[in-house]
Amino acid sequence: MAGGGGGMSLGKGAWDCDRNVEIPPEAEAEVFEEIATMEFPFEGIPTIPPRKDMDHMAFFCEGCRYRVTAYPDWKVAKVKQALWEGGIQRSNKPASKRNTPGLEKWEDLTLMYACQRMDNDKQLREYHVPPGCGCLIAIETAKLFTKPPPDSAYWN
Repeated sequence: MAGGGGGMSLGKGAWDCDRNVEIPPEAEAEVFEEIATMEFPFEGIPTIPPRKDMDHMAFFCEGCRYRVTAYPDWKVAKVKQALWEGGIQRSNKPASKRNTPGLEKWEDLTLMYACQRMDNDKQLREYHVPPGCGCLIAIETAKLFTKPPPDSAYWN
């Protein structure tokens, strides 16, 4: 196990949308700059240093992290298209296991930052998304308007 921390997560891994390939679990910490170092220690404890990669952003979708080249001056539609071309539609559950149509085109995506839904014709910077942001959400728009299935934890 490389560098910073615990065992395998319960997530669904990570995907590099620029190359349309899986990011191996053993490379995730390095790719997403999550290896603790003594560059900025806190009371002698290693911490995750500030990010250096300002060319890529990370979007969470259905338990997987999607890494894509994107900049704050890009329009939301351009980022959605980059995610789509990079394979984000792989997050679709099989048709028999979903209660929404699934991602069929890039327009089916909604991007979110700080609980704000982002409009296609606005730039990311209008939502105060910083360069290299690693905590954005990509979700199928239909899920925002559909009740969770009866067996969902939502109802507990």
